[in-house]
Amino acid sequence: MTYQRPLAVALLSLGLWMGLQPECQGQEVSPEVRWLQGYLRIDTSNPPGDEFLGAGYLARLLHSQGIAASFLVTPEGRTSLYARLPATRGLERRPALLLVHHIDVVPAEGKWDFDPFSGELRDGFVLGRGAVDVKSLGIAQLAAFLALAKSPEPRDRDVVLLAVADEENGGGRGTRWVLEHHGDLVSDVGLVLNEGGANKVVNGRLLWWGIEVAQKRPLWLRVRARGRAGHASGHQPWSATHDLLRGLGSLLALPEEYRVSPPVREYLAALAPLQPPSMAKRFAQIDEVVGPDGLTKKLYPGMTGLFVDTVQVTVLRAGERINTISATASADIDVRLLPDTDADRFLERIRQALGKDLRVEVLVTSPEVAPSPIDTEPYRVLAASLKPEAPVIPTFISGFTDSRYFRERGIPAYGFSPFLFEPQVLVGIHNANEKIPVDAFDRGVARMKAAVRALVTPSETAR
Repeated sequence: MTYQRPLAVALLSLGLWMGLQPECQGQEVSPEVRWLQGYLRIDTSNPPGDEFLGAGYLARLLHSQGIAASFLVTPEGRTSLYARLPATRGLERRPALLLVHHIDVVPAEGKWDFDPFSGELRDGFVLGRGAVDVKSLGIAQLAAFLALAKSPEPRDRDVVLLAVADEENGGGRGTRWVLEHHGDLVSDVGLVLNEGGANKVVNGRLLWWGIEVAQKRPLWLRVRARGRAGHASGHQPWSATHDLLRGLGSLLALPEEYRVSPPVREYLAALAPLQPPSMAKRFAQIDEVVGPDGLTKKLYPGMTGLFVDTVQVTVLRAGERINTISATASADIDVRLLPDTDADRFLERIRQALGKDLRVEVLVTSPEVAPSPIDTEPYRVLAASLKPEAPVIPTFISGFTDSRYFRERGIPAYGFSPFLFEPQVLVGIHNANEKIPVDAFDRGVARMKAAVRALVTPSETAR
């Protein structure tokens, strides 16, 4: 259902709103930094999500600027936020621009050197879970949205701001649910900006902007085994736990099959001119480097995932006591498929390896979709807004984002990050001690404002 409320009485009361205002200890910071601090202080760890708190916070910021918002709430209470700015009256409208980010964050596990939900400003960084993934992007999008609302400049696109639930768990109760149950709200959208941008920064120098246009596909599985419970002193080699481990061992022993999919080939061809000569040649002739059993020549660390369907066992569950044989055991498996992999065939291969006694449940899957096009006016405009600083590369990523839901519906979606992060900042994603440099954040907010302005300004008055 959709809740449209007077936002003076939005989800967050004024008292809670005031309690979330960060104390900057006398430091001069931008309004956007203060907004980010407040956003990071809201624990939206998924599970359970509690995105209604984050949605209420964003709604209060919008209301303070005179902009109404709607809450899109699943039957389970998972909340997304929707707001829209109309195009200038009298102009011929182009398809709407959608700015989307996810409210939820992964749990703050591991050993942290600070409170992961403090939003503290320390030594030039804003600290907290979601600082990089992706509440910073959400605030940058909000800032661009509000800047347009204040600007007298004409715009020939409606602009939609969408903050969604549940992305970190596959988006079933977030973007997918919104599109399935409230598709009319985005029926005129022809362009999406989302997370997933992969910019390359080395020693403070920007080498290229990476606009994500294609990605691997998720196939998340839960494998279950059943057996007889009993005392661990007994001889029971075919327990549920042992059955599960034997099946997983067979699965992980399967040979990996390497290949170059078309989106990866195009990505590396675009990267080749920016590489040292030896690596440029390998990128340009990647089919000679990648054989069915692996790489014949070295590439950069971490690149092998571009050429193989990966299988990672990430969660194991069984008994709770050392002297008790559990009647059940299960494992969660994170499979990432190349764009052109036949998912049904790959799943059958997994089932055969695990054996007939183990039950396989599909948690998340995604169909094959075409990459977002780069021979379009919106992509060229976005790239042109960035090119003064560095070349722009249409990028393939090994992760997946909610962009796949829009691509399934034929809507071009682009992963765009306006931020320049050194590797030591990126290591905080899904890890302890996540934080964002204030200067990188502020510059990124300015870039987001400029990029969004360029995308909605009529061509005869733009640039």
